[in-house]
Amino acid sequence: MPSKQPPSNPASSAAASVETRVRAIVWPTRDLATRERWFDELYVWTEGMQPGTMQRARIQLGALSKGFAMLEEELADHVAVTLSFGTIERCLDLVTETIDAHQLLCHRMSILVRGQVERIRSPYRVQSLLDWLRTQQIPVGYRLTASRIGMEMKAIDFVRPDFAKVLAPQSQRLEFWQDSLLEARAAGLNVDWLIVAGIESERQKQLATLAGYRFAQGSAVRPCHAPPPTRQSTLPWPGARDALAVGLSQA
Repeated sequence: MPSKQPPSNPASSAAASVETRVRAIVWPTRDLATRERWFDELYVWTEGMQPGTMQRARIQLGALSKGFAMLEEELADHVAVTLSFGTIERCLDLVTETIDAHQLLCHRMSILVRGQVERIRSPYRVQSLLDWLRTQQIPVGYRLTASRIGMEMKAIDFVRPDFAKVLAPQSQRLEFWQDSLLEARAAGLNVDWLIVAGIESERQKQLATLAGYRFAQGSAVRPCHAPPPTRQSTLPWPGARDALAVGLSQA
């Protein structure tokens, strides 16, 4: 993504500065019972500066292209990437063009969406893409970020996710993990396709299994790793050491 030409103005210079701080890791998502891999999530973030809406959109579009490159070059069986509501609104045509260019790989791609429903300016644009993705055999997931699942009911009702990703509860009590799963079911989420992320200890892994979570992410499940090099790489991917040092707290 960084241009080979020197920026011609301060604004483009600032954008280039943000782009050089793009980081990414791959989080394997596994079945807790069978260890079967569901997908490799390509997780992308920035360091140092908060990107603007269009900068974030460019980064996410680059990640989508990278994910398809991983599939096309047989470096992954199934890949998931994240698109924010803002990216979908502003870059709807670019998103659909990218997916259209990889029709034969769509059944091996999953899309996680995130963002605040209240800030969507054109809900019909976002909804139309979500519906279209499903016609392309691409499951649509939702990344929950609130401390309680009930706080995101509006987004859950809007997205109607095929699967969802939540952060692991902080409590060491099994009852708390079970209650979180019950809350997810009450919110209308399909708990058979619920991913609990941030499983960093064997105790957390045990609690997730006993509570009834099926899928999980985290170093105790399978360590993250740097994205594999591809001929179509579009972002300055970090090495594995950088990914482990910075990425564990980001999933």
